[in-house]
Amino acid sequence: MRIIHFSFFLMAIVCVARAAHANSCDTLLCMAGKLQGQGGGSECNQPVADYFNIVEYGKHWRFNPGATAAARLNFLNSCQAAGDSAWPGKINAVFGTVR
Repeated sequence: MRIIHFSFFLMAIVCVARAAHANSCDTLLCMAGKLQGQGGGSECNQPVADYFNIVEYGKHWRFNPGATAAARLNFLNSCQAAGDSAWPGKINAVFGTVR
C-alpha cells in the first residue's frame, strides 16, 4: 500500500514540476523556429525541453507515441495567442512522437 501512495506522490510532483516551467506560447515560438532550422538561442532551451518532457506511457510503462503526440499538441494548442494558426499541427507532425 505504501508503494501505491508513494507512486501517486511522485506522479504529482512530476506534474507540478512540469507545469511550473511550461509556457505554451514560448514553447510554440521556439519549436516553430526549430522546425525552420533555427536554434533560438539559450532562451529556447527550457521551452523546447518543456515540449519534449511531455511523454505519455501506456500499458506496462511502455512509451505511447500516439498519446504523447496528443498531449504535446494539446499543450501547444493551449497558447491563446496562436489562434487558428497551423503551427501547432506542423510542429507536432514532425516532433510529436519523438522520444
